[in-house]
Parts: sequence; structure tokens; C-alpha cells
Amino acid sequence: MEATELSRLAAVPLFAGLDPERLHHLLDRSPPRVVPAGTVLAVRGEPAGHLLVLEAGALTAVHETAGGRRLRLGEFTAPCAVDKSAVLDGGRHTATWLAATTVHCRMLPAPELLRLVDDVPAVRRHVLAHLARELRHRQRDLVRTAFADAPTRVASWLVTAAAQTGRRVPLPGAQQGLAETLGLTRVSVNRALRTLADADLIRVEPGAVTVLAPELLARRAAGAD
Repeated sequence: MEATELSRLAAVPLFAGLDPERLHHLLDRSPPRVVPAGTVLAVRGEPAGHLLVLEAGALTAVHETAGGRRLRLGEFTAPCAVDKSAVLDGGRHTATWLAATTVHCRMLPAPELLRLVDDVPAVRRHVLAHLARELRHRQRDLVRTAFADAPTRVASWLVTAAAQTGRRVPLPGAQQGLAETLGLTRVSVNRALRTLADADLIRVEPGAVTVLAPELLARRAAGAD
């Protein structure tokens, strides 16, 4: 059992370069948890005293307003460690983290991550690369939100998702979930999907979209660049 736990933790990219002694220490400092789908693992705005380490399953990050609107900030599949920036700056969770499936996870105390960043160059490089990618993504999303119409934003999301899933792209929470992901209304997403489908770029299916013309869809997605 311990060997399995060690291999699961070592599979998390943040910890991939650690020696067995450090991995054993992290195991001791973060007891395993198994939680069902729908469980809230961290709440936006609460102090980020622990790093959420996902060993199996998937998480959804959401931002909910006082008025009841929801923005999906991303879907995260194991193995990974999430909300590292909140732990690194000693601040508060940047999102509410929900178990999208049954989840196997650990809550690593924040000082353990900070100690790794100080002591292990590979961990430090991983964290810096992660923060740089996040900055690029946020800048790209800001440009598209400011200048792109709904079909362009939907096309951009589909191109990015298809690079991970292949031509058939499952929608996060169907069309409502995609609307929450892009900060649009469900009606706007539905119209955007129809526009792309009418141009023979995609085929809309229950809970998913199949990309029919990847190059043309990518050209449509580049409309705001």
C-alpha cells in the first residue's frame, strides 16, 4: 500500500523529481482523503493553509457571485496540485474547488510547499513555469474577452480543448457549463455553436462537440488575435 501511495504522489508533476525520502515525508504530512463527487474541498476567499494535491479524479474550479452567477475557471484532472499561487503568496483560495468525480486527494500544509520551493531547484522551476503559463493564459483570455464575439470565444475554447481530447470535445456541464466557463449566457453559447455548425466547422451533439474542420476552426478562433 505504501508503495502505491508513493507512486501516486510521485506522479504529480510538482513532485516528480523528489527523492523517496522527501516523498515519504510529504506522505506523512498529508493524510489521504477520498471524497464523492460534489464535495467542496476549498472555498474561494478562505485562507489557503494547504495545497490541494489531486491523485485521482477531477476537480472543477468555480467563482460564484453574490448574485448567483457562476464562472467556471477550469477543469483539472489528476495527477496535479491546484491553486499553488494562493499558497505561495500566503493569501486566500482563488476559487471554490469542487470534486467533479470521486476524488483521491491530499491536503499538504502550505509550509511544506514553501520549503520545497526554497530547497529543490526542480520544484522551483516547475512553479515558475506554471506561473508564467498562467500569466500568458490570463492575458490571452483578457484580449479575447475584450475584443472577440461569442462565436470566436467558443471557437477558441474548442480549439484548445480539442488539442487535449481529440476532435470530439466533451462540454463541461453541457452548454450551461461552457457558458459559465466563458462568462457568456447559455443563449449566447447556443447561438455561437449554431453559427459554427452552420459554417460546417463543428457538429453539436448531446454534451459534446465534434470538430469537423480543425484548421478552419483555428482560423475562426484567431479572429481576436
